[in-house]
Amino acid sequence: MAVRRSKQQHADNWIALDAGGTMTDAVIVDDSGRFLVGKYLTNKRDESVSFLGSITDAAATAGRTLDDTLRRSQVIVYAGTIMLNTLLSKTGAKVGLMVTQGFEDYLLMEKAEGGWISYPYSDRLHTVTHHHEDPAIPRTRVVGVQERIDLFGQVVLPLRKGDVEAKTRALLAAGAESIAVMFLFSHMNPAHEQEARRRIRSVAKHLPVVLSSEIAPTHKEYTRLASVVAQAYAGERAREHFERVEARARDHGFAKEVSTLLAHGGTVPISTKRLYESYVSGPVGGILGGHYVGEVIGSGNVVGCDIGGTSFDVGIIRDGMIPIIREPTLLSFRSNIPMIHTESIGAGMGSELGVHPLTGKLTVGPRSAGSDVGRCLNWPVPTITDCHILLGYLNPHYFLGGDVQLDLDAAIRALEPMARHFNTQVYEFAERAHLLVCEYMREFLVNMLRGRGYDTHDYTLMMYGGGGPLGLADVVHGLELKDIVTFPFAAVFSAFGVLCAPRRYRYHQSIIAACPPGRDAHVVAVKEAAIEAINGAWQQLEARAASDFAQHGWNFAEARQAHLMYVRFTNQLSDFEVTWDLSRLRSTADLDEMMRRFERVYTTIYPEQALETEAGYQVLEVALAADITTPKPQLPTLPLAGPKPPDAAVKGTRKVYYRGKRLDFRIYEMDELQAGNIVNGPSIIEHPATTFYIPPDKHAAFDERRLIRYRDGSR
Repeated sequence: MAVRRSKQQHADNWIALDAGGTMTDAVIVDDSGRFLVGKYLTNKRDESVSFLGSITDAAATAGRTLDDTLRRSQVIVYAGTIMLNTLLSKTGAKVGLMVTQGFEDYLLMEKAEGGWISYPYSDRLHTVTHHHEDPAIPRTRVVGVQERIDLFGQVVLPLRKGDVEAKTRALLAAGAESIAVMFLFSHMNPAHEQEARRRIRSVAKHLPVVLSSEIAPTHKEYTRLASVVAQAYAGERAREHFERVEARARDHGFAKEVSTLLAHGGTVPISTKRLYESYVSGPVGGILGGHYVGEVIGSGNVVGCDIGGTSFDVGIIRDGMIPIIREPTLLSFRSNIPMIHTESIGAGMGSELGVHPLTGKLTVGPRSAGSDVGRCLNWPVPTITDCHILLGYLNPHYFLGGDVQLDLDAAIRALEPMARHFNTQVYEFAERAHLLVCEYMREFLVNMLRGRGYDTHDYTLMMYGGGGPLGLADVVHGLELKDIVTFPFAAVFSAFGVLCAPRRYRYHQSIIAACPPGRDAHVVAVKEAAIEAINGAWQQLEARAASDFAQHGWNFAEARQAHLMYVRFTNQLSDFEVTWDLSRLRSTADLDEMMRRFERVYTTIYPEQALETEAGYQVLEVALAADITTPKPQLPTLPLAGPKPPDAAVKGTRKVYYRGKRLDFRIYEMDELQAGNIVNGPSIIEHPATTFYIPPDKHAAFDERRLIRYRDGSR
């Protein structure tokens, strides 16, 4: 697909990749302005193979080689699943954890929600089903050392240095490959953690050491602990994989740093200390792409839906704002990772089919064949993809443009026993399975919207992912939406969204600041102390940002800065993000204005009667986001052709099973369809990377940007 690039963009390639559980997608905006896409089955053992394979596939669409493409590339952003897969498979490093003496059981204690946070709603109701996962670090590799800093950052008990050295030797004897350090209130004073690192290095010079005061210098010890454990356990292991990817890119001529996408929607080089923040980068890319397209078409309310082979991911953009959550769920615990809010279920087009052992009902997922696709390729049990081949939705000889051949006969042999179990014909069974997984997705989507009090009529739904166009018709069936949009490049839309991300570092720092009610001299003095604490913390964060920017050759003076604080009513447990327009608070009037902004945010969630202004306000954390805007691919306005598709787009017909009958569906080639064309159902539009299924009485209209609008009726 051809797009224009913004005028300030250099004459270099910009490459983004999204490595999912099934496919690795690549998007290249080349120096002629063309939008090139490529896909490759994800190599779970060595992602550098699929990294190069997807770029090769994209470059080949323009007749270019891998080496030529990488030599001419300015930026590569790699959003992968390495971090998440390490956590899921529990294959991280052997970490030794050093904590304040007396808190050695902190990982085992969890928070009150730790026993059910990752459970579906039905299981949350029955504690008999709850099971506490084994911690990533066994108790045998957790040690305590004597030290104590109080909540104001004052030293109460000095660090016993000999204790650190002795406990380091004990961790080494227990097989520790790295050490994570988390002392109480180190976010207020990191001196003890820094000294502990020096003592650890005196015993084990080359051992990786991760400090909580550097990774997550914020209050709430458990989420800070979860973050430092995630970095030491999975982040450092993921770094090895990223470095392998970068080395392979350099072998083929790439001369820059490979970057990755973090959970908050910014890209940073893979050398970042907080690599654990990249664990959900794929779904984040899709939301960034949806936000950008929403700006282009003038839609501020967007619900982005990503159907992959493994999962169904949903994110909601309201009034043009991308929601950020402070403490997302990382497997079965809360972590301190500012993250674009997305939610997922284990239902994708590669989901396994099974029979529930107690009820005898058909089950779909949550396990997925991933890059093994189904019985039609390498998976031992049937999947939804096997159903799609049988139904005629997919051409088994055109998967990835024919590079991967799927076996229809194997799919039939796998599905027939299941059909007999349910006393039905195999075609009817396959369609029921497809409709069931789409119903799961539809219910999940509707619950996310209506559970927040949102009206579906107000939202433009954007469907993407390799399975997005295939599942679109049955996922949105019966829903009343403002508009429904999918894309010719739906299969690589998350990678497209990665190209929309700025270069961004985000920093958080805990403080103690109060803003009491009243105007007497004491209140003014407390407010002035609060202003000093807030401004001082912002200044420290700016210094950290300038140092990180300089390390990568970025000019911090060019960065767009957002100064943030998190405000709560005194002694409440929840705070909310408020942005200040300038770099500093200049007076108590500025501080009062921030409290009024907090109240406006507060009353978008709670009624005005819930305001507790007489209690005063607290600020326990501030933040800084520093962005360098990167050129975005632009979707050009194209001349409109007539509604009739060109002859070159027509590929014939194929029998497709639809609601009890085998109908003739017209088959079209996606890349041959033009802006202005209308494709009436029953039809299937094929692309090497995806398939768009259009049932009878529906149509797809290609608008002036070749975005696809899905609508009722025939035109």
